[in-house]
Amino acid sequence: MQNGTVQNAMRPQDRMRDGTMPDPIEDSIPERASRFLAGEQARWETDRSVWQLPHEVTPYGDSLVQSFEAAHPDGEVTVIDLMLGLDQYQGASQDFEDYLIGIVQSRAMQLAPDRVEPVEAEALLTLPKRAQLRVFDQLTVLAEQVFDWMRSQGMDPVPGANRLPELVTAADRKRAAQD
Repeated sequence: MQNGTVQNAMRPQDRMRDGTMPDPIEDSIPERASRFLAGEQARWETDRSVWQLPHEVTPYGDSLVQSFEAAHPDGEVTVIDLMLGLDQYQGASQDFEDYLIGIVQSRAMQLAPDRVEPVEAEALLTLPKRAQLRVFDQLTVLAEQVFDWMRSQGMDPVPGANRLPELVTAADRKRAAQD
């Protein structure tokens, strides 16, 4: 001890300079958190598998299912509702619906080229038949991804079905071609 002070004692301001403690002025927590969140959003935006966690919170605050439900409140019929309302999908599991919502919502949020648009049935039904068919074909591609992935994980997305039941029949295609 010299002159009543402890020698070799480190003052708080010294720890800030040597990097052991962040300087709140130069490296604020909100700025670091913002950079982290921006990095997480950028990673999430390019991750084509985020739909596989439909109930996990996204970097935007809600889960994919919550985001979809917020965008399409009760009473609004979506293309997913139209699909799952068909006889061949009556036995589909809730997990299949959640994963399907997850993939449709994630592709929309990522502005992916394979996203389904429009999602609202009312908007879909105003389109010409050929355009409606394209939307259902896009939905089928995503639904096949969900179906195949779920089966590879040991799940049974549509009990009794070894492959995704047909969404659009040959008769539907013929009618659309005549339109």
